[in-house]
Amino acid sequence: MYRTRGFIYPAVLFVSALVLLIVNFTAAQYISRCMFEKETKELYTGENLLQNGALLSIRHVLEQQKGQKGTQQFPYGQVSYYIHDTSIKEQKEINLKVLTESGTERTALIVFDQKQKKMLSWTE
Repeated sequence: MYRTRGFIYPAVLFVSALVLLIVNFTAAQYISRCMFEKETKELYTGENLLQNGALLSIRHVLEQQKGQKGTQQFPYGQVSYYIHDTSIKEQKEINLKVLTESGTERTALIVFDQKQKKMLSWTE
């Protein structure tokens, strides 16, 4: 025990430094993965709400309901739309506004042709 000549202390320091590096790397990967999952979920939730808003507003136009705006609350966010007339009689311009439950806001502009019953453009 007296003849180790200082081998234990440097070995412990080296192993400790190695363990700390591994823990640091693993924690950084875990945090990065969690943030990616959160951002991806937020992106897909916003996309889903925009698609639902487009369907609601197009149904509003096709059924020729009264009023030029509407709002729908979903469990994961809220969709609002406002329908404008354009210079072309058969076309309608729809402004969509989406607010997710976490507070992210997204907007889109849709041009819809009533005669052809199809979407002409979608701009976010």
